[in-house]
Amino acid sequence: MLIRKLKNESLMRLASYFSVGTALLLIGVKLMSFFYTHSLAILSTLMDSGLDLLASVVNLIAIQQSLVPADKNHRFGHGKAEALGGVAQGIIIASSAFFLLYETWTNIQNPRPLERFDIGLGVMLFSIVLTFILISFQRFVILKTNSVSIDADSAHYTGDILMNLGVITSMIFSYTLGLSWVDTIFAIGVAFYLIITAIKVIIKACQILMDQELSKDVRNQIKKIALQHPEITCIHDLRTRNAGLHKFIQFNAHMKKGLSLNETHEVCSLLEKEIKEAIPNSETFIHQEPSE
Repeated sequence: MLIRKLKNESLMRLASYFSVGTALLLIGVKLMSFFYTHSLAILSTLMDSGLDLLASVVNLIAIQQSLVPADKNHRFGHGKAEALGGVAQGIIIASSAFFLLYETWTNIQNPRPLERFDIGLGVMLFSIVLTFILISFQRFVILKTNSVSIDADSAHYTGDILMNLGVITSMIFSYTLGLSWVDTIFAIGVAFYLIITAIKVIIKACQILMDQELSKDVRNQIKKIALQHPEITCIHDLRTRNAGLHKFIQFNAHMKKGLSLNETHEVCSLLEKEIKEAIPNSETFIHQEPSE
């Protein structure tokens, strides 16, 4: 199969393009469906598809940047551009949530009955099938490339399937039983979900911009790998940070007495390779010091 023969870089790009295309298609279909049905549940999924598009675009940019090597003006790469995009993404997500709350309040003031249940149901089923196809392809790419960005995007779309199933349930209650308040409650719930998501996105982006340390488990893993070498007596001043898809690690390593410069260099080169294998997309800087 042609897709299986593609390189990892090409697979990652193809997955990101597929994700953006899926979000655009779903936005168009749901927008037309909302005009026919006036369903707040469909409007809420339309807002979420807007979130999907933004998240997919950010992932696309992050992947493209991750494949571009560092240049003389950006020695650590361009990973923080993803964090800046995350702040903008959080602001747009929050704006979508407040717009949804405004539409919900307008509908409470001037209720509109659910129309064309058949169209709404068809759109939701179409969304579930298309999203399932996207997730299946993303899972294949993740197995091949171990991409963190695509893995996160896939998890987001998995949540969308659950949301679409909830919309179908909401529409059934509103159309068949006349319980229109179910549609309203569902829209309010999605709005608050979007607000919480926006806060999490902004906090995570700010943590990257502020060079927050990697997790304690990762730091302990680095220490364990380093101290497995008998030539290293101890390490200290371990500093780590995350910039988009890339992780940067630096520490001082005290070397066993009596080692030559070449031997010290060989040990540290091997250690850097081992850390990179254990922590993908990482770059390690080791300062060598005597055992004293």
